[in-house]
Amino acid sequence: MDDVAAIERLVARDVGRGSELLARYTAGSLRRAAGSLLDTPQPRVGIITGFYVPGADPPAAETDGPVGAVQVAAAIIALGGSASILTDETCVPVLEAAIDAAGLAVQLDAAPTNDRYDEWEKTYRPELTHMIAIERVGPDWSGGPPRNMRGESVEAWTAPLHRAYTAGSWTRIAIGDGGNELGMGSLPHDAVAEIVANGELIHCGVTADALIVAGTSNWGAAGLVAALAAVRADLDVRHLLDPAWTKDILEAIVHDAGAVDGVLRTPSPTVDGLSWESYADVLLKLL
Repeated sequence: MDDVAAIERLVARDVGRGSELLARYTAGSLRRAAGSLLDTPQPRVGIITGFYVPGADPPAAETDGPVGAVQVAAAIIALGGSASILTDETCVPVLEAAIDAAGLAVQLDAAPTNDRYDEWEKTYRPELTHMIAIERVGPDWSGGPPRNMRGESVEAWTAPLHRAYTAGSWTRIAIGDGGNELGMGSLPHDAVAEIVANGELIHCGVTADALIVAGTSNWGAAGLVAALAAVRADLDVRHLLDPAWTKDILEAIVHDAGAVDGVLRTPSPTVDGLSWESYADVLLKLL
């Protein structure tokens, strides 16, 4: 596949949350995101991810997000740039396992979720050209707490990393699948309220320069990698799109760090309750 618009449509495949309808509002964003990275000599990219699931058994970060984060980080490094990853202290074990499984040498920064956050934020001043949020929940449309798809507040387990995301003059790229993630503020509130279950309540108000709406956020990250390769044919990142690569990362973060499927809310090397065959089908079509 070599058409960026076709990639954008493919990764928006609906898994029951209305992603195909939402993606109509953001058509062309994947091309803008890839073009911005490709047009920047040696891009310096910060990646924010990690969605902690307190109601899981046992609680842990979910599988959607960390896989995409290391996938995009690896592609940025292949592009000649540098990447770092930012998450909550609660999500660190899963991100560490993902980074190790991917064989990456990238910096992992951890923000506290308690009253130490303000002090931590004063020291976090990265020199970046881009910030990419992948499956990262943010405050709701009214500025209230971040919420999961069930409409439940997860503020107690979620550092306010939307502040770090919007703190610099860098280009902001976002990847999300449910309406409650950073960047989804670029979508009309009425549309999210109508299309997404609990959309009126959970819609995140934080905007992005380029918002990639996907069926799962990991698919959106894979789509960004595929778009980079489609535009620059000499970029050696196709191995990152091999389903076997993703499966290895998924199995590692579950086995080594207890990552949970965000829908099933149990440790499982799956994403959003999808069977492996259904999930891997999109990856196969990106190759």
